[in-house]
Amino acid sequence: MKTEDTKAAAVQAEAIETSSFNELIKPSLVLLAICLVVTAALAFTFQMTAPVIAEINMRNANIARGEVLPQGAGSFSKVEAELPANVTEIYAADNEAGVVLTVLDKGFGGQVTVMVGIDSEGAITGVKVTKHTETPGLGTKAMTADYLSQYQGQSAITRSGEPGETKIDAITGATITSNAVFRGAETALAQYKSLGGAQ
Repeated sequence: MKTEDTKAAAVQAEAIETSSFNELIKPSLVLLAICLVVTAALAFTFQMTAPVIAEINMRNANIARGEVLPQGAGSFSKVEAELPANVTEIYAADNEAGVVLTVLDKGFGGQVTVMVGIDSEGAITGVKVTKHTETPGLGTKAMTADYLSQYQGQSAITRSGEPGETKIDAITGATITSNAVFRGAETALAQYKSLGGAQ
């Protein structure tokens, strides 16, 4: 009788162990295998697409640079220089028509990214806001082509009307954003001069 009880207990313990494996461990192993396969597939896909994405991003950035420095003909090379914290990059036109600087400044809704083209004479050829979180219809008034056109051709800008500098007006209702754009352009001009341009 005891032998039969022992056998029954052993069978029951084995059944519980098998049940635990099937209910807990086996699904975990399957899930782990799926995760490993998916991770490997994503890594492979990333490695295959990363160069293509980088090329597309560079092409789009060069198009934007060409918009603020049309004389640059869309072909630019990165300038290696020590930059202040708010200047993220400088690209020079391969045909030496000028440079394009990307500057960050604080707007009303967050950071505003301003791209500024400056020709070889030190004059602004274009200003473009490439990224922002400003309020549509208010802050974005400072990003219209009409507003940004007042920067074109300027090599010295001011808010308060100093002699020898062009006064750039702020926009009512978008003062903080227009100030951020102004500071971006002002920083770009200063950085261009510090690199030895137009002296």
